Amino acid sequence: MTLLIVLVILSFSIIHLLEYLSYYARIAGRLASRPVTGYAVQNATTTITRFFYLALMPLLGFLIDKQIPVSTYQTMGLCALLGATLLSLLAFCIRFHWITLLANFIQRRSGKPRLRMADVRKQLEVHSEFPRPRIVALAAAVFLCYALGVLVSYYFALVFHDYRSTISQLSGIVNGFATVLLTFVLEPRIAAIVDDHPTHDVYHAVQAMLTGRLVAVGVLAPALFWSLGNALG
Repeated sequence: MTLLIVLVILSFSIIHLLEYLSYYARIAGRLASRPVTGYAVQNATTTITRFFYLALMPLLGFLIDKQIPVSTYQTMGLCALLGATLLSLLAFCIRFHWITLLANFIQRRSGKPRLRMADVRKQLEVHSEFPRPRIVALAAAVFLCYALGVLVSYYFALVFHDYRSTISQLSGIVNGFATVLLTFVLEPRIAAIVDDHPTHDVYHAVQAMLTGRLVAVGVLAPALFWSLGNALG
């Protein structure tokens, strides 16, 4: 049982790491003058996370069927959120290395000289007057739903075990709502910035979105998950 819990934590954490890193492909695409290719790389990376979801969902379902203690589930959920936060912070720390790597990968057959990380960092860290608080707030709302959708729905399925099959499907509703916000509200803003603004504005906009994601996963989600556990307890 302990191994399954560890696998849940690892799967959840890796999903968030890959999704966090995927957004830097948008910036790399702009640096390589191939924004569409950058978007394709982002989508490819996001698709990889679906394989980890395929592992995560049956593992959670099995743990619920076995009726692990509620306190154990709460600890597992908090550890998963902590793991996702730590790996996201790692992605933040290596962001310029990753962007440079992706940009060079995207333009590998263009005949252009390889980009150096120092030049990339200098180009991206130009001061920007672009307004970012709204993007941070909106991203926090979207990714809070993503972070808690699966964990909370299975939490309720564990507590109200007789209705576990029905309740576990609620994760699709929560994630669907988050997908609508992401697809029709947040993503169009980022896409417009990629199309109409200089590269350093694109970087600051994407970083604002990822800051909102980090706030949601690292602060808001654990606080709400812990409060929910205390309320149900």
